[in-house]
Amino acid sequence: MRKRSRLRTHLNGLVTRHGERLSIPPQRNVVAQIEPHDMKQPLGIRILSFFAAFASVGMFVSIALAIADIGPHLMGGEKVTRSEWLHIAAPLVAVMGCLMGSSAYGLITRKAWSRHITMAIFVLIIVYASALGALNVLRETIMWRAIANGSLFGCATAWYFYFKPNVAEYFRKLAVR
Repeated sequence: MRKRSRLRTHLNGLVTRHGERLSIPPQRNVVAQIEPHDMKQPLGIRILSFFAAFASVGMFVSIALAIADIGPHLMGGEKVTRSEWLHIAAPLVAVMGCLMGSSAYGLITRKAWSRHITMAIFVLIIVYASALGALNVLRETIMWRAIANGSLFGCATAWYFYFKPNVAEYFRKLAVR
């Protein structure tokens, strides 16, 4: 790096054949110059962004269907009453729909914060199920299934976003820009 700066200083003083002074601009951080659309987005992120957007819409459609009393009402694979679903599951589904929509937006527009939003979905499921289970509002089997699913898929998602080398590097580059 030192040799390059000396060479640049030396070359800046030279005169071209046409009598103009040669001027070389200082180099900038190469990583910061990469535009987000120039970086190759991992295939899994492209697929995940599509499904997150699709799931976000599906979450709000499921709430609308429950309000209209259309179709079965299930929590954790078990049938529940419409009232029970609207009071217990609908608030979680609405917040998850918003988080999934935000996550899809962040992934599609290549925002560094999008992986944190995606992880928040799984944390929310675990905390919500634990809190409602502790208050005896949620059936024990539904609570344990939600905790198990949130933990399993949360760990898989954490590995993908934070520990898979190419994906972690992609998000590091996004954070620098």
